Formats: sequence, structure tokens, C-alpha cells
Amino acid sequence: MRLRLVNSVVLFLLSVFCSLALAKTYSDNLVLVVYESNAEVNMVLASADNPEKVLASSVASPVHVTYSRSKDEEDYYEASLTGMGHPGNLVFRDSETILFANALDNLRKSARFHWLDLKDDDTIKLDAVFVGIAGYKDHHKKALVVGDRVVFKEQYIRENMEEVLKLRHFQMSPDKQLQMDSDTRLMAKLAKQKAGEDVELRDLDFIQLTTYAIGYRIRDGVMRHDRVTYDSEGGDYEYGVAIQVFFLDQLPAACTASDFDTLDLRHVPVLKAMNAMPTVDVYRHAPKGEYLAYPDLGYSKAEQARLNTTLPTRKFNHLFVRLKDRKNEAGYLGFWVLQQNKVPEGVTEKDWYAGQDTLTQCAKTTFIPAIKRVVEGLSEQGIGKDKDGANLPLIMVGEFPLGQTARMREALNEILSEEDLRRIVWLKPHEYRQLLAKAGIKLVRRKKQESPCASKSGNFCFSADPL
Repeated sequence: MRLRLVNSVVLFLLSVFCSLALAKTYSDNLVLVVYESNAEVNMVLASADNPEKVLASSVASPVHVTYSRSKDEEDYYEASLTGMGHPGNLVFRDSETILFANALDNLRKSARFHWLDLKDDDTIKLDAVFVGIAGYKDHHKKALVVGDRVVFKEQYIRENMEEVLKLRHFQMSPDKQLQMDSDTRLMAKLAKQKAGEDVELRDLDFIQLTTYAIGYRIRDGVMRHDRVTYDSEGGDYEYGVAIQVFFLDQLPAACTASDFDTLDLRHVPVLKAMNAMPTVDVYRHAPKGEYLAYPDLGYSKAEQARLNTTLPTRKFNHLFVRLKDRKNEAGYLGFWVLQQNKVPEGVTEKDWYAGQDTLTQCAKTTFIPAIKRVVEGLSEQGIGKDKDGANLPLIMVGEFPLGQTARMREALNEILSEEDLRRIVWLKPHEYRQLLAKAGIKLVRRKKQESPCASKSGNFCFSADPL
């Protein structure tokens, strides 16, 4: 018996040793750039030596999860309940970084298309991590009680991110620290890169298409306005309100999927099209009363138990009941229905296309006019000219798939002036990812002449460089 126990221990130690011996470390002056908006997390991984070549990218939100296989291929969408009730904005963040962990898992999937032999326990060594997060400017110094200590929100979220990175085998050097800043600073730096330009632009307008209607202005290299909405709550918000009023409010107070087969609803095609979304299908199978998100972050059981006290429980038996009071999420779901290019299983082709057409018309009366108001508002304040006399560019910043970008562009072509259309620069999805990486790398890199570690090959230091 004792010999058998000794043999078991020896075999276990050998297996651990072999696993460690076989595990690889991937390192190439790598930088992880993270953009956390109000609704989702975008990640790109690139080498500081070649920031234009994005090695991996991913997105996580309550509505979808994506990871990019290559710059030319569309992202792949699947259901995501991880993150329900956990918005990216720092003002609401009192729980662990669920969306961040979800996006990090999918970033590793994407990285396998660059490193074909990458295993789950292989280490990806990071020389820098930069996170641009919504709500940072006003809320990063807000106090938060965690267990028996009081910490700043910024510190708490950073500690969680660093822990999740370690648990996912993303290694940071001991002398490095994950850097956090506002999402607007990261987006402004991104817009200033402009696809195909060798130097940063100093004068431009840009619209953040992740929220469909938020406008910004940069003049002489400085952000002049944090946000310019021109009486718009945001296109996704207005779209969500319309979806609620015209479609979701017709449902029973506690609807289930079976209601779509029994109710005499005027807008059944729209509801059936939305009901075919993967997230909706997964949500209806999640038991009521359980946690909306119970992610396997890798924490100890004791730590996970403590964190679970901050997780919301599922109070609804169908996602649409929840969406009745979640305007942004309702609009977000409607938007992702529009980007689907094929008829999903479980819905007839007739119902699918009828629902798509109705949602498209709804979009044209909500978030397309919201973008129009911002574009025209920026124009009225003076477009200005560059040194060659051309109109200052209006950068459309967003991570939409090619098909959806084309549809939005067609809709805006119908309502914008020729002058505005001539100055619009549309970023393709792979350009958006490239510029996100480039912007993040610039924000963490200190100028060589100022850097105490500039002489070190393959590494750089953090800084607080101006935009």
C-alpha cells in the first residue's frame, strides 16, 4: 500500500515536471492593448517592434464573443452569458473582471492562428499592458470596500486583471505594472494614427462607432471636447428604446420561448429573428435564480466564494424580459441581429428576412440619425482645412464587421452632405485593430531619450505621454 502511494506521488511529480518541461514561453516584446467601453472589451496583441501586425484579437460582451483568425476574415460570433450585469464602465465595476477574462480566453484562441503550436499552459510573456477603460477619468479614485480593506477602484480592477492574466499564463515582468487610463484617450490616440499615415494627425474629428453617436474633436494635437453628442443619448440607446416600444413591450411580463408559438403578435417576424440569436438561446437554458455569470477564473474556492457575493443572479426566464429595462443591451442585441449574414437554425427564411428588414428600418430612424446629428454638429462648428487646403478628416472609428460597415455607410450616404461624405475616413475592421495596437503601444512607450531603460534590447518603459 505504501509502495503504491509512493509510486503515485512519483508519477504525479513526473507528470507535473514533464508538463512544465514541455510548456513553452512565447516572447517578442509583446504588448496587450485593451479597450473597455461601456458595453464590451476589445483586445489586441502585437509586438512593439512591429505594431501594425496584430498577432491576435478578441471581443467579449454580454451579447457576443469574437476572436479574429486573420486580418481578412470575419470574426466568429457565439453566445456569451459571461458578463451579464458587468458593464465595462468603471463607475459600475464592483466585481471581478469577467469580460476581461472572457476576452483573454478568446485572445488565446486567436493567437493559435499565429503560433500554431500554442498550448493552454504555454506562457505568453508581456512587456506591457495598456487598458483604456470607460469611466476612468471620474471614478478611478473612488473608494471601494473589499473584504476588510478600502481600495481605489482603479487599484481593485488592476489587481483583478493582473491576477486573471497570471491565471491565463500571460506573464508580466516583475518590474512592469498594468497601466490604466481613460477610453477616450486611447480612442483619440487611435484616431490620430489614421490608416495609411506615417505621422499622427493634429487636426481631425472622429466618431466612436462602438456607441454609434459619440463625437470628438482634436485640434492642434489636443482633444478639445471629451464627448460631443448634440442632444443624442447614443444610437444604441435610441435603437434599444425603439425595440422596446415596438417589439419587446408586446411580450408577456414573464415570457418564454414558447410564447412565440402561441401569441398573436403583430411583429412576430422581428421577435423570431431576435429570438434566433445564440445568446438568447443560451440564456433561456440558464436556471432562474442562479448567477448570471459564474466564470471559471481560476481563483481559489475561498476567493471565488467571496467574489460571488458581488455577482447578480438571474431574475428572468427569458433574455427579452431583462431587455425591457436595459435600453443599451436591447439596442446592442438588435444591432448584432443585423450583422448576421445567414439564416440561423430554428427560424424560417421568410421570418428572418422580414425581421431583418423591419430592424433595418428601425435602425435608420434611430442610430443612423444619431450619427448624422453628430456629424452635422461637428461640421457646423467649423471643419477647418489642413495645410494643403483639404477638409479635416472625419474618422469613423469602430470594430464592425465588413458587411455591417457597408450597410451603415450606405445609410449615411443617403443623408449626409457631399462635403461631409468627402472627408469621412472609414476604418476597416483590420485597420481598427492595427491602429488600436499602434495607439496603445505609443501610450506605454517612453521616448528613448527620456527612458532609463532605453539601452535594454527588446524592452521599453511606461510613460504618461501626451496625446
